[in-house]
Amino acid sequence: MSSSPGSPTPARAVPRGDVAPVSAEVEALRVTHEVRPLRPEEEGRDAALLPNGVYGFTYAPGQPEVPIFSKQHYHSFEVHKTADGTEYLIGFVTPSEASDLAASKEGASIRLFPSPWQNSQSLVSVRVSVMVASKRMPREDGNPLPFTIA
Repeated sequence: MSSSPGSPTPARAVPRGDVAPVSAEVEALRVTHEVRPLRPEEEGRDAALLPNGVYGFTYAPGQPEVPIFSKQHYHSFEVHKTADGTEYLIGFVTPSEASDLAASKEGASIRLFPSPWQNSQSLVSVRVSVMVASKRMPREDGNPLPFTIA
């Protein structure tokens, strides 16, 4: 079953410490965004300092500096820096939140998860520039990033 970004994606059980295999939908986003994996010498750099056209993973989305790494770990977010330098955060939201994102509904509250989590099964690609991060509370189950749409 194939779905486009923003459409529901089947949930996968992910044991603690492991990550789910890359889905066809995530691979399609990588192709659409024209990104390649990080090279060893790029590891740990702030996303803003990376060359265009790369992807990696972070635990620190929404922070002033976002270090990016090549390996995905449990509850880390995938980050794309496209050929034109636009940064995207890849994650999962509820169908209603996916609709708000698609409509660019300013002020809408979103909880973006790094993996499918409970009702958050819709894969989305969110431009970092439209995200206004909420004050991050201590880690919750599923490691959501709460934000509003600017």
